[in-house]
Amino acid sequence: MLLEGKIVQRLLDSKVLKKNLAGVTSSRIITAYLPKEALSDNPQSCPVLYCLAPWTSAGRVLLDWKPFKISLPERVEALIKQKVIPPTIVVCPDLYTEYGGSQYIDSEFFGAHSTHLVEEVFPFVENEFPVLAGSRHRGIFGRSSGGFGALRLAMDYPGVVNSVACHSGDLGFDLMFYGDLVTLADKLTFYHSSPEKFLEYTRVSNKLSPGDVHLLMLLGGCGFYSPNAASKFGFDLPIDLYSGKIIESVWSKWLTHDPVRRLDAKRAEALGKLKSLYIECGTKDQFHLLYGARQMHDLLTEQGVSHRYEEFPDNHSGTDYRYDTSLPGLVGSLL
Repeated sequence: MLLEGKIVQRLLDSKVLKKNLAGVTSSRIITAYLPKEALSDNPQSCPVLYCLAPWTSAGRVLLDWKPFKISLPERVEALIKQKVIPPTIVVCPDLYTEYGGSQYIDSEFFGAHSTHLVEEVFPFVENEFPVLAGSRHRGIFGRSSGGFGALRLAMDYPGVVNSVACHSGDLGFDLMFYGDLVTLADKLTFYHSSPEKFLEYTRVSNKLSPGDVHLLMLLGGCGFYSPNAASKFGFDLPIDLYSGKIIESVWSKWLTHDPVRRLDAKRAEALGKLKSLYIECGTKDQFHLLYGARQMHDLLTEQGVSHRYEEFPDNHSGTDYRYDTSLPGLVGSLL
């Protein structure tokens, strides 16, 4: 399918990302899809959706053509042509790290990722592209880590967005991570129990195995959920690498970032003010995220937070097609 709209990129030199323990670059690529209505000499101002990438992906590739699949810009154009949604601009921020991605929260190890989105990316986009200004016309969505990031942003920054879709987001850390922490200890023994040596290996390796990528994800979790400038790694590990014993003081820090545990009355109130909140998960999710999604759904229901919840018969991977379900409601709430 030949796009009528256009994919454009801009470079944003971040101030808030300049200082971080991981050495993450502060120069960030902003990739956006602009429909044809936003490309004329007198462009139409459009609502804007921000799409956050899952782990092992990045904003700069979310709008790419894909074999055997309908790409995100193709989906958006089809919805516009069918008049399911009005002309809409989709922006993909890029906070990729060499650990495989971002959780889109502030961390002294990786940098102030959520602050970057709120204080730098949103104003930058409103200056660069013909989007309707203000949070009323701003929505955010994503899968996996991106879904987690979208939900956390709305919980922790009340009023900054007006609609949220969390697709198979990281919910229910006990079931998602706890039984997997021994993998961190087990795999690091091959690298003298040193995250630094393992990272050096990934930098020079011609090909990473699925196990390598999984270990990177767990170490990335350490960087986001238990950063510690006083540690020799820049973060604390939630498991003792010799005995395999869970270090409860560190693990408890991880749990405070779980949206299920984080949903207090104040954050429920913030979510309740959204025009649209959508949460879903596949019934065959291999990371056990279905149970966290159900827990979140139950908590939101108990606290009277209006939302739409769905389950579908698929696993965690390759479920971009589910955006056809969420995007109409997301965009419809931004007008």
